[in-house]
Amino acid sequence: MRNLDSHEDYKVDKTQLHRDLAGLAGSFPEPAEEYAAPYGVVGYGEAWWPAELAHHWIPRLLTEGGTQFVLQGGLDLGAAAGAVSAAEASDARVVRVGFGGKVDVAIEPHPLSPYRYLRFLQQATSEAETGARVDRAIGALASQLGPEVPTEDNPAKFFAWNLLERIPLWVVSERYVGLAAALQQTFARIAGSISIAPPPGSLEFFITALEARHEQGDPLAAVVVGEDERTRLALEILETRVDTLLELPRLPAEGLIPEMLAAWYFIAWAAYYLAILYGRDPADAEVLVRLREET
Repeated sequence: MRNLDSHEDYKVDKTQLHRDLAGLAGSFPEPAEEYAAPYGVVGYGEAWWPAELAHHWIPRLLTEGGTQFVLQGGLDLGAAAGAVSAAEASDARVVRVGFGGKVDVAIEPHPLSPYRYLRFLQQATSEAETGARVDRAIGALASQLGPEVPTEDNPAKFFAWNLLERIPLWVVSERYVGLAAALQQTFARIAGSISIAPPPGSLEFFITALEARHEQGDPLAAVVVGEDERTRLALEILETRVDTLLELPRLPAEGLIPEMLAAWYFIAWAAYYLAILYGRDPADAEVLVRLREET
């Protein structure tokens, strides 16, 4: 049995992802200039979620005049180039952020890149104060969740043990739009393991999708993120339909976007430890790297 408190078992982490996790706060490209409003933002590939979060303060997908941010996160099959052409035709200044082809602001492909896209956008569009709260939340968690913190004091390691041989089912507050899918994507990429992000009608999904099989002992773990009436009802439904219920601990975050990033960061750590328990390198799979190069 692997031991998350043993240095020996971390040798599978060949790219030292735990260092990137521990040092994530502040690791984003600072804007080198001011960008004129109004703003528009679209995002593709691993940048889809930062673009969705940015729509809390940048309502436009495409803008006429001002600055159009195109987040090139790979695997867009030409959609990013189309957004660039549309923005240029509307006299907007196009700022390409990401990787692949010509970019104005480089962000390398990485399991933790959603944070870097988001923080660049916050700094570039007068949302620096919210970005500072994101960094404070992630920085506060970093000291609690690293490999040097023993399992009995480390809630991310505790989560990983409870997810071993189980499939997470994300039960996310309605306030956290897009977070369930973002958790699913990050969990797959780091842990190399499947999880379930329910559709928008989650209560109907919980009632119907598990009814015929719950007595067969499906190894599902309901992971509750945030609290509202819907998550409370979901817990009542799921307590007889899943193997275990897990709730994220209260996280040190102030405001909607910092809360979402803190939850995402916590699950990224839990996914990292699950990869270690499975003896898997938490870095990107080689096939993903090859696919990105081909597209």
